[in-house]
Amino acid sequence: MGNQIKKSFRYYSPNQIPPEERGINIVLSLALLIYGTYGIVNNDFYIPARFTKGMSLTGVSAWIMYAAFLCAVLNLLSVVVDHYDERNNEFSYKRFARFTQVSGWALFFLAILSTIVIAIIG
Repeated sequence: MGNQIKKSFRYYSPNQIPPEERGINIVLSLALLIYGTYGIVNNDFYIPARFTKGMSLTGVSAWIMYAAFLCAVLNLLSVVVDHYDERNNEFSYKRFARFTQVSGWALFFLAILSTIVIAIIG
């Protein structure tokens, strides 16, 4: 036997995302994509609010909000893609999800802030 090299393999099991969660993520991502595209096409991106009448975004603010929506769509779909990807790269999906989450929220608040600033200035 002598200098035989033993390879050690760790058992790996890919993520198993329940069908309900995958379905919800797909439906939500389609809804966000349709709603956002509708707002951009009409140049009136309406953001509803709980205690007020909401806010309409136009121009640059609407495009920034659309970018935030696209981050949310990518975040939701990354869970679905991760389910079907059998490679051992969950860390990459988690990093991507974190990036899209942080970017999406930053863009969301930037769109709101830009709308307020434009209203004050202009």
